[in-house]
Amino acid sequence: MPTILVVDDNARLFQSLKRNFESEHFETLWASNGMEASTLLAEGGVSLVLLDLKVGEEDGVSILSELQAIDREVPIIMITGFATVESAVQSLKLGAIDYVKKPLDFDRLLSIVQKAIERSDLQRENRELKDQLKELRPRLVVHNPVMAEILRKIKMLAVTRLPILIVGESGTGKELIADAIHAASPRSFRAIVKVNCAAFPETLLDNELFGHEKGAYTGADSVFKGVFERAESGSLFLDEIGDMPLPIQAKILRTLQNSEVRRIGGTSTFNVDVRLIAATNRDPMELVQEGKFRSDLYYRISTAVINVPPLRERTDDVYELATQFALDYARTNTLPSKRFSDKVVSLFQRYGWPGNARELRNVVNYACAVSADDEIRVSDLPPSFPRDDTVPTSLGVRDAAERDLILRTLRQQDHNKKRTAEVLGISRRTLYNRLLRYGYTEASQ
Repeated sequence: MPTILVVDDNARLFQSLKRNFESEHFETLWASNGMEASTLLAEGGVSLVLLDLKVGEEDGVSILSELQAIDREVPIIMITGFATVESAVQSLKLGAIDYVKKPLDFDRLLSIVQKAIERSDLQRENRELKDQLKELRPRLVVHNPVMAEILRKIKMLAVTRLPILIVGESGTGKELIADAIHAASPRSFRAIVKVNCAAFPETLLDNELFGHEKGAYTGADSVFKGVFERAESGSLFLDEIGDMPLPIQAKILRTLQNSEVRRIGGTSTFNVDVRLIAATNRDPMELVQEGKFRSDLYYRISTAVINVPPLRERTDDVYELATQFALDYARTNTLPSKRFSDKVVSLFQRYGWPGNARELRNVVNYACAVSADDEIRVSDLPPSFPRDDTVPTSLGVRDAAERDLILRTLRQQDHNKKRTAEVLGISRRTLYNRLLRYGYTEASQ
Protein backbone atom coordinates (compact mmCIF):
# COMPACT_ATOMS: atom_id res chain seq x y z
CA MET A 1 0.00 0.00 0.00
CA PRO A 2 1.59 3.34 -1.06
CA THR A 3 2.35 5.81 1.72
CA ILE A 4 1.89 9.57 1.29
CA LEU A 5 3.60 12.04 3.60
CA VAL A 6 1.61 15.28 3.95
CA VAL A 7 3.74 18.19 5.16
CA ASP A 8 1.38 21.00 6.24
CA ASP A 9 0.60 22.84 9.47
CA ASN A 10 -3.15 22.71 8.76
CA ALA A 11 -4.50 19.70 10.71
CA ARG A 12 -7.98 19.99 9.16
CA LEU A 13 -6.53 19.81 5.66
CA PHE A 14 -4.53 16.73 6.61
CA GLN A 15 -7.58 14.97 8.09
CA SER A 16 -9.54 15.67 4.91
CA LEU A 17 -6.72 14.33 2.73
CA LYS A 18 -6.28 11.33 5.02
CA ARG A 19 -9.95 10.31 4.67
CA ASN A 20 -9.89 10.71 0.90
CA PHE A 21 -6.58 8.92 0.35
CA GLU A 22 -7.41 6.04 2.69
CA SER A 23 -10.64 5.47 0.76
CA GLU A 24 -8.38 4.95 -2.26
CA HIS A 25 -6.16 2.50 -0.33
CA PHE A 26 -3.27 4.86 0.46
CA GLU A 27 -1.65 5.20 3.85
CA THR A 28 -1.00 8.75 5.04
CA LEU A 29 1.53 10.30 7.41
CA TRP A 30 1.50 13.85 8.74
CA ALA A 31 4.33 16.24 9.49
CA SER A 32 3.52 19.74 10.73
CA ASN A 33 7.07 21.09 10.26
CA GLY A 34 10.27 20.47 8.37
CA MET A 35 12.02 18.54 11.14
CA GLU A 36 9.15 16.05 11.47
CA ALA A 37 9.05 15.67 7.70
CA SER A 38 12.79 14.97 7.51
CA THR A 39 12.55 12.38 10.31
CA LEU A 40 9.64 10.53 8.70
CA LEU A 41 11.26 10.53 5.26
CA ALA A 42 14.56 9.25 6.68
CA GLU A 43 12.74 6.30 8.29
CA GLY A 44 11.85 5.06 4.79
CA GLY A 45 8.68 3.64 3.28
CA VAL A 46 7.35 6.96 1.93
CA SER A 47 6.06 6.71 -1.65
CA LEU A 48 5.32 10.42 -2.24
CA VAL A 49 5.40 13.75 -0.40
CA LEU A 50 2.73 16.45 -0.55
CA LEU A 51 4.47 19.61 0.65
CA ASP A 52 2.81 22.98 1.31
CA LEU A 53 4.74 25.98 0.10
CA LYS A 54 4.11 27.60 3.48
CA VAL A 55 4.39 25.40 6.58
CA GLY A 56 3.79 27.66 9.56
CA GLU A 57 6.67 30.11 9.52
CA GLU A 58 8.82 27.80 7.43
CA ASP A 59 9.43 28.17 3.71
CA GLY A 60 8.31 25.06 1.84
CA VAL A 61 11.10 25.54 -0.72
CA SER A 62 13.69 25.23 2.08
CA ILE A 63 11.96 22.09 3.36
CA LEU A 64 11.98 20.74 -0.20
CA SER A 65 15.78 21.13 -0.32
CA GLU A 66 16.15 19.31 3.01
CA LEU A 67 13.94 16.43 1.86
CA GLN A 68 15.80 16.18 -1.46
CA ALA A 69 19.07 15.89 0.48
CA ILE A 70 17.63 12.89 2.38
CA ASP A 71 16.09 11.02 -0.56
CA ARG A 72 16.03 12.33 -4.11
CA GLU A 73 14.08 9.33 -5.36
CA VAL A 74 10.79 10.08 -3.56
CA PRO A 75 8.57 12.34 -5.73
CA ILE A 76 7.46 15.63 -4.14
CA ILE A 77 4.38 17.62 -5.16
CA MET A 78 4.05 21.21 -3.93
CA ILE A 79 0.64 22.53 -2.82
CA THR A 80 -0.14 26.13 -1.99
CA GLY A 81 -2.78 28.79 -1.77
CA PHE A 82 -0.21 31.44 -2.63
CA ALA A 83 0.76 30.33 -6.07
CA THR A 84 3.22 32.39 -8.03
CA VAL A 85 5.12 31.55 -11.18
CA GLU A 86 8.40 32.25 -9.42
CA SER A 87 7.81 29.83 -6.54
CA ALA A 88 6.56 27.15 -8.94
CA VAL A 89 9.65 27.44 -11.14
CA GLN A 90 11.96 27.44 -8.12
CA SER A 91 10.31 24.31 -6.67
CA LEU A 92 10.50 22.47 -9.98
CA LYS A 93 14.15 23.41 -10.41
CA LEU A 94 14.91 21.96 -6.99
CA GLY A 95 13.29 18.65 -7.91
CA ALA A 96 9.55 18.92 -7.21
CA ILE A 97 7.67 17.01 -9.91
CA ASP A 98 4.48 19.09 -9.94
CA TYR A 99 2.69 22.05 -8.41
CA VAL A 100 -1.02 22.31 -7.46
CA LYS A 101 -3.10 25.13 -6.00
CA LYS A 102 -5.55 25.28 -3.11
CA PRO A 103 -8.44 24.73 -2.84
CA LEU A 104 -7.56 21.23 -3.91
CA ASP A 105 -9.58 19.29 -6.45
CA PHE A 106 -9.08 15.82 -4.95
CA ASP A 107 -9.87 13.87 -8.11
CA ARG A 108 -7.24 15.85 -10.01
CA LEU A 109 -4.77 15.53 -7.13
CA LEU A 110 -5.39 11.79 -6.95
CA SER A 111 -4.68 11.41 -10.66
CA ILE A 112 -1.40 13.35 -10.30
CA VAL A 113 -0.38 11.31 -7.26
CA GLN A 114 -1.13 7.96 -8.89
CA LYS A 115 0.81 8.84 -12.04
CA ALA A 116 3.75 10.17 -10.00
CA ILE A 117 3.97 7.00 -7.88
CA GLU A 118 3.65 4.77 -10.94
CA ARG A 119 6.40 6.71 -12.71
CA SER A 120 8.60 6.54 -9.61
CA ASP A 121 8.03 2.78 -9.32
CA LEU A 122 8.94 2.28 -12.97
CA GLN A 123 12.12 4.33 -12.57
CA ARG A 124 13.10 2.30 -9.52
CA GLU A 125 12.42 -0.98 -11.32
CA ASN A 126 14.47 0.24 -14.26
CA ARG A 127 17.41 1.07 -11.99
CA GLU A 128 17.16 -2.32 -10.33
CA LEU A 129 17.05 -4.06 -13.71
CA LYS A 130 20.11 -2.14 -14.89
CA ASP A 131 21.91 -3.28 -11.74
CA GLN A 132 20.81 -6.84 -12.44
CA LEU A 133 22.06 -6.54 -16.01
CA LYS A 134 25.47 -5.46 -14.70
CA GLU A 135 25.47 -8.66 -12.67
CA LEU A 136 24.31 -10.73 -15.63
CA ARG A 137 26.86 -9.51 -18.16
CA PRO A 138 30.01 -11.09 -16.69
CA ARG A 139 28.19 -14.38 -16.15
CA LEU A 140 27.15 -14.44 -19.79
CA VAL A 141 30.68 -13.97 -21.10
CA VAL A 142 31.43 -17.35 -22.64
CA HIS A 143 34.07 -19.07 -24.77
CA ASN A 144 32.09 -22.06 -26.00
CA PRO A 145 30.95 -21.49 -29.63
CA VAL A 146 27.45 -22.83 -28.95
CA MET A 147 26.97 -20.47 -25.99
CA ALA A 148 28.40 -17.61 -28.03
CA GLU A 149 25.73 -18.31 -30.64
CA ILE A 150 23.09 -18.31 -27.90
CA LEU A 151 24.27 -14.86 -26.81
CA ARG A 152 23.94 -13.66 -30.38
CA LYS A 153 20.43 -15.12 -30.52
CA ILE A 154 19.49 -13.39 -27.28
CA LYS A 155 20.46 -9.99 -28.71
CA MET A 156 18.51 -10.60 -31.92
CA LEU A 157 15.38 -12.02 -30.28
CA ALA A 158 15.22 -9.63 -27.32
CA VAL A 159 13.99 -6.71 -29.42
CA THR A 160 11.13 -8.72 -30.94
CA ARG A 161 7.72 -9.65 -29.53
CA LEU A 162 8.17 -13.36 -30.28
CA PRO A 163 7.51 -15.91 -27.54
CA ILE A 164 10.67 -17.82 -26.64
CA LEU A 165 11.10 -21.38 -25.41
CA ILE A 166 14.32 -22.22 -23.54
CA VAL A 167 15.14 -25.94 -23.37
CA GLY A 168 17.91 -27.41 -21.24
CA GLU A 169 18.76 -29.61 -18.30
CA SER A 170 18.21 -28.38 -14.75
CA GLY A 171 20.94 -26.03 -13.61
CA THR A 172 22.08 -24.92 -17.08
CA GLY A 173 21.04 -21.29 -16.54
CA LYS A 174 17.67 -21.09 -18.31
CA GLU A 175 16.38 -18.45 -15.89
CA LEU A 176 19.57 -16.42 -16.37
CA ILE A 177 18.98 -16.46 -20.12
CA ALA A 178 15.37 -15.35 -19.59
CA ASP A 179 16.65 -12.45 -17.46
CA ALA A 180 19.11 -11.49 -20.17
CA ILE A 181 16.40 -11.54 -22.87
CA HIS A 182 14.15 -9.32 -20.79
CA ALA A 183 16.94 -6.95 -19.78
CA ALA A 184 17.88 -6.41 -23.44
CA SER A 185 14.28 -5.94 -24.57
CA PRO A 186 12.17 -2.76 -24.93
CA ARG A 187 10.12 -4.10 -21.99
CA SER A 188 12.99 -3.83 -19.53
CA PHE A 189 11.40 -0.79 -17.87
CA ARG A 190 9.11 -3.34 -16.15
CA ALA A 191 10.27 -6.13 -13.85
CA ILE A 192 10.11 -9.63 -15.31
CA VAL A 193 7.45 -11.74 -13.56
CA LYS A 194 8.39 -15.37 -12.87
CA VAL A 195 6.42 -18.50 -12.01
CA ASN A 196 7.72 -22.03 -11.46
CA CYS A 197 4.88 -24.12 -12.86
CA ALA A 198 6.14 -27.27 -11.10
CA ALA A 199 5.84 -25.61 -7.68
CA PHE A 200 2.02 -25.28 -7.71
CA PRO A 201 -0.80 -27.84 -7.70
CA GLU A 202 -3.30 -27.32 -10.51
CA THR A 203 -5.85 -25.21 -8.60
CA LEU A 204 -3.23 -22.89 -7.14
CA LEU A 205 -1.42 -22.56 -10.46
CA ASP A 206 -4.71 -21.59 -12.13
CA ASN A 207 -5.18 -18.89 -9.50
CA GLU A 208 -1.56 -17.68 -9.72
CA LEU A 209 -1.69 -17.37 -13.50
CA PHE A 210 -5.14 -15.87 -14.03
CA GLY A 211 -6.19 -14.41 -10.67
CA HIS A 212 -9.67 -14.38 -9.16
CA GLU A 213 -12.58 -12.07 -8.48
CA LYS A 214 -13.79 -11.26 -4.99
CA GLY A 215 -16.08 -14.06 -3.79
CA ALA A 216 -14.93 -16.48 -6.51
CA TYR A 217 -14.49 -19.15 -3.83
CA THR A 218 -14.36 -19.46 -0.06
CA GLY A 219 -11.59 -17.24 1.22
CA ALA A 220 -11.46 -15.01 -1.87
CA ASP A 221 -12.06 -11.84 0.14
CA SER A 222 -10.66 -9.47 -2.47
CA VAL A 223 -9.71 -9.25 -6.14
CA PHE A 224 -6.40 -10.95 -6.96
CA LYS A 225 -4.54 -10.22 -10.19
CA GLY A 226 -2.78 -13.19 -11.77
CA VAL A 227 0.70 -13.04 -13.23
CA PHE A 228 -0.55 -12.34 -16.75
CA GLU A 229 -2.09 -9.10 -15.47
CA ARG A 230 0.86 -8.32 -13.18
CA ALA A 231 3.26 -8.71 -16.11
CA GLU A 232 1.37 -6.16 -18.22
CA SER A 233 3.69 -4.43 -20.73
CA GLY A 234 6.54 -6.63 -19.50
CA SER A 235 7.79 -10.20 -19.72
CA LEU A 236 6.39 -13.34 -18.09
CA PHE A 237 8.76 -16.24 -17.43
CA LEU A 238 7.02 -19.62 -17.01
CA ASP A 239 9.64 -22.07 -15.76
CA GLU A 240 9.18 -25.86 -16.08
CA ILE A 241 6.21 -25.38 -18.39
CA GLY A 242 6.45 -29.07 -19.31
CA ASP A 243 5.05 -29.96 -15.87
CA MET A 244 1.89 -27.91 -16.38
CA PRO A 245 -1.49 -29.73 -16.27
CA LEU A 246 -3.32 -29.99 -19.59
CA PRO A 247 -6.38 -27.89 -18.51
CA ILE A 248 -4.05 -25.01 -17.60
CA GLN A 249 -2.29 -25.40 -20.94
CA ALA A 250 -5.62 -24.87 -22.70
CA LYS A 251 -6.23 -21.63 -20.78
CA ILE A 252 -2.74 -20.34 -21.55
CA LEU A 253 -3.21 -21.09 -25.24
CA ARG A 254 -6.45 -19.11 -25.26
CA THR A 255 -4.78 -16.24 -23.41
CA LEU A 256 -1.91 -16.09 -25.92
CA GLN A 257 -4.21 -16.33 -28.93
CA ASN A 258 -6.61 -13.60 -27.77
CA SER A 259 -4.24 -11.49 -25.64
CA GLU A 260 -6.80 -11.48 -22.86
CA VAL A 261 -7.46 -13.18 -19.52
CA ARG A 262 -10.52 -13.95 -17.46
CA ARG A 263 -10.11 -14.18 -13.71
CA ILE A 264 -11.55 -17.15 -11.83
CA GLY A 265 -15.16 -16.32 -10.99
CA GLY A 266 -15.24 -13.45 -13.47
CA THR A 267 -17.56 -12.81 -16.40
CA SER A 268 -15.49 -10.24 -18.27
CA THR A 269 -12.05 -10.41 -19.87
CA PHE A 270 -9.03 -8.10 -19.62
CA ASN A 271 -6.65 -7.33 -22.45
CA VAL A 272 -3.02 -8.10 -21.67
CA ASP A 273 0.20 -7.21 -23.44
CA VAL A 274 2.77 -9.74 -22.24
CA ARG A 275 5.92 -11.21 -23.79
CA LEU A 276 6.08 -14.92 -22.86
CA ILE A 277 9.36 -16.66 -22.14
CA ALA A 278 8.96 -20.33 -21.21
CA ALA A 279 11.46 -22.97 -20.13
CA THR A 280 11.55 -26.71 -19.64
CA ASN A 281 14.15 -29.31 -18.67
CA ARG A 282 12.36 -31.98 -20.71
CA ASP A 283 12.19 -32.65 -24.44
CA PRO A 284 9.00 -30.82 -25.46
CA MET A 285 8.41 -32.96 -28.56
CA GLU A 286 8.57 -36.13 -26.47
CA LEU A 287 5.97 -34.61 -24.12
CA VAL A 288 3.76 -33.83 -27.12
CA GLN A 289 4.09 -37.39 -28.43
CA GLU A 290 3.29 -38.78 -24.99
CA GLY A 291 0.14 -36.64 -24.81
CA LYS A 292 1.46 -34.65 -21.84
CA PHE A 293 1.76 -31.35 -23.69
CA ARG A 294 -0.63 -29.80 -26.17
CA SER A 295 0.85 -29.64 -29.66
CA ASP A 296 -1.01 -26.39 -30.45
CA LEU A 297 0.46 -24.72 -27.37
CA TYR A 298 3.92 -26.05 -28.20
CA TYR A 299 3.81 -24.57 -31.69
CA ARG A 300 2.47 -21.32 -30.23
CA ILE A 301 5.33 -20.85 -27.75
CA SER A 302 8.16 -22.34 -29.82
CA THR A 303 8.41 -19.65 -32.49
CA ALA A 304 11.95 -19.18 -31.20
CA VAL A 305 13.71 -22.01 -29.36
CA ILE A 306 16.98 -21.73 -27.45
CA ASN A 307 18.62 -25.07 -26.64
CA VAL A 308 21.08 -24.69 -23.76
CA PRO A 309 23.81 -27.36 -23.79
CA PRO A 310 24.77 -29.04 -20.50
CA LEU A 311 28.01 -27.98 -18.86
CA ARG A 312 29.74 -31.27 -19.79
CA GLU A 313 29.42 -30.22 -23.45
CA ARG A 314 30.97 -26.81 -22.91
CA THR A 315 34.01 -27.37 -20.77
CA ASP A 316 35.44 -24.15 -22.25
CA ASP A 317 33.15 -22.27 -19.87
CA VAL A 318 33.85 -24.22 -16.67
CA TYR A 319 36.85 -22.18 -15.57
CA GLU A 320 35.18 -18.85 -16.39
CA LEU A 321 32.01 -19.82 -14.52
CA ALA A 322 33.94 -21.10 -11.52
CA THR A 323 35.91 -17.86 -11.38
CA GLN A 324 32.72 -15.82 -11.59
CA PHE A 325 31.08 -17.85 -8.83
CA ALA A 326 34.15 -17.35 -6.63
CA LEU A 327 33.92 -13.60 -7.24
CA ASP A 328 30.21 -13.66 -6.42
CA TYR A 329 30.92 -15.46 -3.14
CA ALA A 330 33.64 -12.99 -2.21
CA ARG A 331 31.44 -9.99 -3.02
CA THR A 332 28.42 -11.35 -1.16
CA ASN A 333 30.44 -12.15 1.96
CA THR A 334 32.76 -9.12 1.73
CA LEU A 335 35.85 -11.32 1.45
CA PRO A 336 38.94 -11.33 -0.79
CA SER A 337 38.49 -13.35 -3.98
CA LYS A 338 40.22 -16.74 -4.32
CA ARG A 339 41.95 -18.47 -7.21
CA PHE A 340 41.97 -22.16 -8.15
CA SER A 341 45.01 -24.43 -8.17
CA ASP A 342 45.90 -26.11 -11.47
CA LYS A 343 44.82 -29.51 -10.08
CA VAL A 344 41.39 -28.14 -9.15
CA VAL A 345 40.98 -26.61 -12.62
CA SER A 346 41.96 -29.92 -14.19
CA LEU A 347 39.40 -31.79 -12.07
CA PHE A 348 36.72 -29.25 -12.91
CA GLN A 349 37.45 -29.55 -16.64
CA ARG A 350 37.13 -33.34 -16.66
CA TYR A 351 34.21 -33.77 -14.29
CA GLY A 352 30.82 -34.49 -15.90
CA TRP A 353 28.81 -31.93 -13.83
CA PRO A 354 25.43 -33.73 -13.82
CA GLY A 355 23.98 -30.78 -11.89
CA ASN A 356 25.43 -28.33 -14.43
CA ALA A 357 26.23 -24.73 -13.44
CA ARG A 358 24.14 -24.98 -10.28
CA GLU A 359 26.30 -27.86 -9.04
CA LEU A 360 29.46 -25.97 -9.99
CA ARG A 361 28.30 -22.95 -7.98
CA ASN A 362 27.61 -25.11 -4.92
CA VAL A 363 31.03 -26.74 -5.14
CA VAL A 364 32.75 -23.37 -5.51
CA ASN A 365 30.80 -21.85 -2.61
CA TYR A 366 31.77 -24.75 -0.34
CA ALA A 367 35.42 -24.54 -1.37
CA CYS A 368 35.49 -20.76 -0.83
CA ALA A 369 34.00 -21.21 2.63
CA VAL A 370 36.50 -23.81 3.88
CA SER A 371 39.64 -22.67 2.07
CA ALA A 372 42.21 -21.33 4.55
CA ASP A 373 44.04 -19.00 2.16
CA ASP A 374 43.65 -17.33 -1.23
CA GLU A 375 44.06 -20.54 -3.27
CA ILE A 376 41.46 -23.28 -3.51
CA ARG A 377 43.07 -26.72 -3.47
CA VAL A 378 41.72 -30.23 -4.02
CA SER A 379 41.49 -30.71 -0.23
CA ASP A 380 39.01 -27.77 -0.09
CA LEU A 381 36.48 -29.44 -2.39
CA PRO A 382 33.38 -31.13 -0.90
CA PRO A 383 34.07 -34.66 0.44
CA SER A 384 31.72 -36.17 -2.14
CA PHE A 385 33.50 -34.55 -5.09
CA PRO A 386 35.59 -37.03 -7.17
CA ARG A 387 39.31 -36.64 -6.60
CA ASP A 388 40.64 -38.96 -9.31
CA ASP A 389 43.10 -36.63 -11.05
CA THR A 390 44.61 -39.22 -13.39
CA VAL A 391 44.70 -38.45 -17.10
CA PRO A 392 41.67 -39.96 -18.88
CA THR A 393 42.64 -43.20 -20.63
CA SER A 394 39.92 -43.01 -23.22
CA LEU A 395 38.70 -40.00 -25.17
CA GLY A 396 36.01 -39.64 -27.78
CA VAL A 397 37.14 -39.57 -31.40
CA ARG A 398 36.57 -35.83 -31.68
CA ASP A 399 38.36 -35.08 -28.40
CA ALA A 400 41.28 -37.34 -29.35
CA ALA A 401 41.65 -35.60 -32.71
CA GLU A 402 41.53 -32.20 -31.07
CA ARG A 403 44.11 -33.26 -28.48
CA ASP A 404 46.47 -34.57 -31.16
CA LEU A 405 46.13 -31.35 -33.19
CA ILE A 406 46.80 -29.12 -30.18
CA LEU A 407 49.80 -31.11 -28.94
CA ARG A 408 51.27 -31.38 -32.45
CA THR A 409 50.92 -27.63 -33.00
CA LEU A 410 52.37 -26.95 -29.56
CA ARG A 411 55.47 -28.98 -30.41
CA GLN A 412 55.81 -27.25 -33.77
CA GLN A 413 55.80 -23.91 -31.97
CA ASP A 414 58.43 -25.04 -29.45
CA HIS A 415 55.77 -25.15 -26.71
CA ASN A 416 55.10 -21.43 -27.03
CA LYS A 417 51.45 -21.20 -25.96
CA LYS A 418 50.87 -17.70 -27.32
CA ARG A 419 52.00 -18.66 -30.84
CA THR A 420 50.15 -21.99 -30.61
CA ALA A 421 46.88 -20.21 -29.78
CA GLU A 422 47.40 -17.81 -32.70
CA VAL A 423 48.08 -20.65 -35.15
CA LEU A 424 44.98 -22.54 -33.97
CA GLY A 425 42.85 -19.40 -34.04
CA ILE A 426 41.75 -19.69 -30.40
CA SER A 427 42.32 -17.58 -27.29
CA ARG A 428 45.12 -18.42 -24.89
CA ARG A 429 42.52 -19.05 -22.17
CA THR A 430 40.81 -21.65 -24.35
CA LEU A 431 44.18 -23.25 -25.12
CA TYR A 432 45.07 -23.47 -21.40
CA ASN A 433 41.66 -25.02 -20.65
CA ARG A 434 42.13 -27.62 -23.40
CA LEU A 435 45.64 -28.50 -22.19
CA LEU A 436 44.39 -28.96 -18.64
CA ARG A 437 41.52 -31.09 -19.88
CA TYR A 438 43.88 -33.39 -21.78
CA GLY A 439 46.28 -33.72 -18.86
CA TYR A 440 49.11 -31.68 -20.36
CA THR A 441 51.72 -30.42 -17.89
CA GLU A 442 55.08 -28.74 -18.38
CA ALA A 443 56.69 -32.00 -17.22
CA SER A 444 54.97 -33.93 -20.01
CA GLN A 445 56.75 -32.00 -22.78
